[in-house]
Amino acid sequence: MAPADETKPTDDADDSLPTDEGDDVEQAKTRKKKKIIIAAAGLLGLLVIVGGISYFMGWLNPLLGIHEGSKTAEIQLGAPISFELPQIKADLKTGQCRAPFLRTTISVQLSENDVTRLQNSQEKLMDQIIIHLRDQERQDLVGKAGSNQLRFDLVNIINNVISPARIFGITFKEFVLQ
Repeated sequence: MAPADETKPTDDADDSLPTDEGDDVEQAKTRKKKKIIIAAAGLLGLLVIVGGISYFMGWLNPLLGIHEGSKTAEIQLGAPISFELPQIKADLKTGQCRAPFLRTTISVQLSENDVTRLQNSQEKLMDQIIIHLRDQERQDLVGKAGSNQLRFDLVNIINNVISPARIFGITFKEFVLQ
């Protein structure tokens, strides 16, 4: 026979079980608090990022009272002065016995402050120009493209010789190619 006490349910077991309703309410409150904390942290992070971007882009400068002065450099160049170099004569490069010949006179446009620098280095400048011309062939100098290329090369040579000064440009007063 089976004992009767074991099969009979007791009331003490029902009292010891936790209630599901109270736990659900507490978990819901905890979840709601977590959501609020996460949303506040996300909003705070977003404000920090937007504020940092605004600060570095300068959008907040008027609100913060920061006034930037204009940073423009003013250079007074004045009107360029023409300085005429002595007449240049050079034989051009060729593989034949009779070499083509170039005679030219160049006028250099530069600022008034740089004229003395050009005069002091005129011998070196003339040497560099003649060396460059003797490396040229007649077909390289014929036509508008040839004279423009020569003009570009001579401006670079002059700027290299008188650096840090710079010239505005050159004009050919005479350009005879035979």
